[in-house]
Amino acid sequence: MEESVNSKYSCPRCGAENLLVAGERFPVCAYCDNTLVVDRSGVVGHYRLPRLVDREQARKALNRWMSGNQTVKDLDRKSALQTLKPLTFPMWLFRSRQSGAETVFVEPAAPTPIPQLAELKVPAGRLEPFRKAGEGVETVAATIPLATARGWLSERGIETVTESSLVQVPLWRAHYRYENTEYQALIEGSTGSVMASVFPEKAESPYFLVALLGLVLFGIEGLLIGNLFAKFFVYAVTAVPLALLAFWVTRKV
Repeated sequence: MEESVNSKYSCPRCGAENLLVAGERFPVCAYCDNTLVVDRSGVVGHYRLPRLVDREQARKALNRWMSGNQTVKDLDRKSALQTLKPLTFPMWLFRSRQSGAETVFVEPAAPTPIPQLAELKVPAGRLEPFRKAGEGVETVAATIPLATARGWLSERGIETVTESSLVQVPLWRAHYRYENTEYQALIEGSTGSVMASVFPEKAESPYFLVALLGLVLFGIEGLLIGNLFAKFFVYAVTAVPLALLAFWVTRKV
C-alpha cells in the first residue's frame, strides 16, 4: 500500500473508509476503534495475547524446565539467572476455511534464533486489540512482510485465507549463566511454556552404555543357558541391578 497524506484504507472489521497519514504504521479505525497495522500488502488487524504470566510465575516456570529431563541435573540450582525481561514478539495470524471448518495458522513476523517460537499455537479466541506494549516491555519490530508470510502459507498448501492479522505474543526473555557460559530461554507469557534452542543438555552417553551393557549381558546369558525357564529366571535377576544402575545414572547425570 502506498502511504501518502491523501491515501485511504478500508477497515477490515467494519469496512469504513479512513484517511491514512503518511508514515503512519499503526492506525486506529475512527469508526469501530479497531487497531490496525499497515503493510505493503494492505491494512490488517493488530492484536495481542494477554500477558497472564507475571515475572515470578515466569521465573518458576523457568526453574521447572531447568529441573526437567532435558537439561543437566540440578541446572535450576547450579545456574544463575542474570536477567528476566518482558517483550512482545510479532506473529502473522491467518484464518482459513478448510472442509467447512475454520483453521488458524501462524507465521513469524520477525527473525528468531529459537525455532520453537515459529511453532507457537496462538489461541485466536483470546485476542485483544493491541494498544501499546506497556512500560518497560521491549517490542520486537515486524520486519517480515505479510506477502512473505502468505508465501510460506502457500508452500504449506494453504491457498484460501479468509482473514490476516498481526498478533503480538507476550514473552519473557531469560538470560542465565551455567559453568561460565551464558544461555537464553524464552517463557511464553500466556501459558508459561519454555523455549530454548541451546541449553545445557543432559548427557545421553551414560544411558546408551547402560542399554549396551544390558544387551551384552542378556545376549551372553541367552547363549549359555539352554533351559527356557532358567533363562527367564536369570534374565529377571539380571534386570534388577540394571534397573538400579539406570536409576543411579538418572540421579547423577
